Amino acid sequence: MRKIFLVDDEMAIRDGIGKSINWENEGFIYCGDASDGELALPLIEKHRPDIVITDIQMPFMNGLELSHILREKFPSIKIIILSGHDEFEYAREAMRIQVSEYCLKPVSSQDLLTILQKASAQIDQEEKNEQRLLHLEYQVIQNQQANRDQFLYELCEGLYSFSDAMKKATKLNIPLISEYYYIIISECSLDSTIDWIPRNYSCIRFSRKIRESIFIMLGNSKQQLEQEANSIRKELNEHSKHIELLFGIGRVESRIQGISLSFTEAEEEKNNAKIIQKYRTEDMNKTLESHIDCKQMNRMQLLEFLKTGKVDDINHFSSNYSAFLNSDNIRSQLTIYYFIMDFTITVTHYLKDEESISDNPEIIQKVSHLEHKASWVRNYTDVLNYMENMLKLVLSIRKNKAISYTQTIQLTVNYIQSHYHNSQLSLQTVSDAVNISASYLSHLFSQETGTTLIEYLTNIRIEKAKELLLKTHNKTYEIATQVGYSDSHYFCRTFKKVTGLTTRQYKNQAQKEFFEYVEDTP
Repeated sequence: MRKIFLVDDEMAIRDGIGKSINWENEGFIYCGDASDGELALPLIEKHRPDIVITDIQMPFMNGLELSHILREKFPSIKIIILSGHDEFEYAREAMRIQVSEYCLKPVSSQDLLTILQKASAQIDQEEKNEQRLLHLEYQVIQNQQANRDQFLYELCEGLYSFSDAMKKATKLNIPLISEYYYIIISECSLDSTIDWIPRNYSCIRFSRKIRESIFIMLGNSKQQLEQEANSIRKELNEHSKHIELLFGIGRVESRIQGISLSFTEAEEEKNNAKIIQKYRTEDMNKTLESHIDCKQMNRMQLLEFLKTGKVDDINHFSSNYSAFLNSDNIRSQLTIYYFIMDFTITVTHYLKDEESISDNPEIIQKVSHLEHKASWVRNYTDVLNYMENMLKLVLSIRKNKAISYTQTIQLTVNYIQSHYHNSQLSLQTVSDAVNISASYLSHLFSQETGTTLIEYLTNIRIEKAKELLLKTHNKTYEIATQVGYSDSHYFCRTFKKVTGLTTRQYKNQAQKEFFEYVEDTP
């Protein structure tokens, strides 16, 4: 429906026009009126009418002055002038302003309605013409884009000589001249994941299918482009930890003909990554789940040993935990590889969750050194040596951390770890168990550990909940009860507050991180 605004200094005319037409039935909205142009302008800007009906002779600002301003500020508004003066100069000025109609008063409501319908039809036609023009422009742009993408893809396929490539690029207005080139091919679900590449680097971007982007990277220094490619690779690897992303990067090449060589390498890397991802995901799930279901490899046992095991028991534990690998039917290199990865991830997650390595560069270096050795494990003897060295390191870290507690705090920690599943556990019950006042224990615990006792208890319960989420098929309410929460809703809120994730999100993310770790390991 078209909106109508009326400007006339005679109230009787404004009331007469406003009430003489059933606006809604005729397809219009009467959005307002004013007694002169000066008062009308802010109202017109507010209501944005499609058609303005205005008198010529008015105080402060007459209709012609108003029409001049409307034509400059709102060129799409149709202007209908009602005049009581049959003067040539007025009519000529109205024509110059390109008003839609110039009518002499008095005008009947039917005549005015006919004029409004004519103006409305004119607006309809102009809008159709504009849409048609936009559609044509869009088609031209689409055709140009298709021609551009087709040329760039054919260039990457090596179908152009240098001379032909430069001629075609010039015709399509593509800045192709450069001393060195390399190719990046990415496939991801969100464009925002890779939009930073064209913003930060000199490149030409195009695509050949949905979700895929191809970048022809440009530069005048081979060394600079190689450093750039390494930086981009690290950034894309980081993104791939949080979103589904496949990519390949080709080597830096000189000359136009080198583009096809770099493109082939990038495509091979991306395709290989896709195959490896699918293979690892399916095969690893199948392999590891079969062992877990058979209770041949139980991460719960490993976590328990990491927390309470003794150095003298490391050899025995390692042999028992990995015993299934020593059987004749499970000696494949792939199974050993997956076992070592699972073991390593469990250990490093334990250390990070315990905050044992985050602030100690020396420990970080030792752990990283052992992790690198994982790729050299080839047989069962190597497995045992690797496990024993890693477990000795963890137990030594745990021992050093435990020494820092006073005897009272250690007793408190031990009591909480043994009774966290009790929903009635509180500061008072713990203080009673270690035989000191609740207020003194609260102060001492905060001073020694840097956290409150209740926060520590909450973290213990959430860590136990994490284990149960990953290692069992228990329902959320069952896990809540097992870790000391009588109210499952309160448990879910606490879990989200501590981890930033729901229980389902945590379980999904943990599995995803596991596969990403395996993929990134040499």
